[in-house]
Amino acid sequence: MNYRTGILAGVLLFILVFAIPVAAVTVHHLDVTVADTGDAYITGNYSMNWIEQAFVYPAALSLISVNSGNDTVIHSISTDHVQLTVKHLVKVRHTKNSTIFTTPAFSKSDLTNDLKQFWFADMITLDLEPGTLTIRFPDGVIVEDTDLSSVPAFEHVVTVP
Repeated sequence: MNYRTGILAGVLLFILVFAIPVAAVTVHHLDVTVADTGDAYITGNYSMNWIEQAFVYPAALSLISVNSGNDTVIHSISTDHVQLTVKHLVKVRHTKNSTIFTTPAFSKSDLTNDLKQFWFADMITLDLEPGTLTIRFPDGVIVEDTDLSSVPAFEHVVTVP
């Protein structure tokens, strides 16, 4: 390949990657199992387009691995699912006769703002609306929410005998 062909290929690749409208990372389902301690075991299923799989996923994977810290343990991650444990994600409060679990609220704008710190943020559009959220509390109660663009905090009270 001569010099001009290399430049042309580079320009075409640049146009292909940055001029094509980027489809969204579509979140299909989040399943959160809450432990008595407030730790949360999370399984997420999502889909990405080819641009995100080729460029964003490898960059995000290395950032997640470096920045996960002591509060997050990644069990598995791929281009279509993630399994992780987040320590103390759910607030646990004990009273004389009950234990109260409070999950954090989040919205699409919160997540989008969090993404802005990464170089690939402009290549990602989060599509949370088709997704569902399932929260499983330690006493077996299950809460479901179907619009992930805005998830309120859930409070669940377990009466202690």
